[in-house]
Amino acid sequence: MKKILTLFLIGILISSCSNNDDEEVIDCSLFDPAFPELYIRLVDETGTNLIENETIDPEDITVEGDFSNPGFRYIPPHGFAEPDSDIRKYDNTLFLFIPNESKFEYTINLNDTTSIILEFDARFAELPCEVSYFIPTKLTFNNQNIESENEESELIFLAEIKI
Repeated sequence: MKKILTLFLIGILISSCSNNDDEEVIDCSLFDPAFPELYIRLVDETGTNLIENETIDPEDITVEGDFSNPGFRYIPPHGFAEPDSDIRKYDNTLFLFIPNESKFEYTINLNDTTSIILEFDARFAELPCEVSYFIPTKLTFNNQNIESENEESELIFLAEIKI
């Protein structure tokens, strides 16, 4: 009887430990993923930021897109950041909203007479907890590919557009 009881307890113990430890279990209530970001810096042929030198007024800028709800935010200079800190590279840039599409186009109206057209390709990324988004991978302006200046993360696309 002791052998049967021992075998029975061993069987229960083994079956209760059958959880696959290789699978990573994520608590979705604690899951806080990083999301992609898209920044545009407008410069002249010498590399001077046109918003910083007040050639372009960010209040005059509007955007249109070939998708619903295009939008942007102007990123002003960070008043409390050190002059040589990494965050300074986003000063006086435009943060463009990223649509849920693999190809999209932004028309940035700099004023009533000047506009630029930016064409983007993006790749779909699916994360745990039913989170998904598109990551910009390619930017075309005036039939030229513009590379991201940010090499630290594929989630942050920072491009300099020469006007």
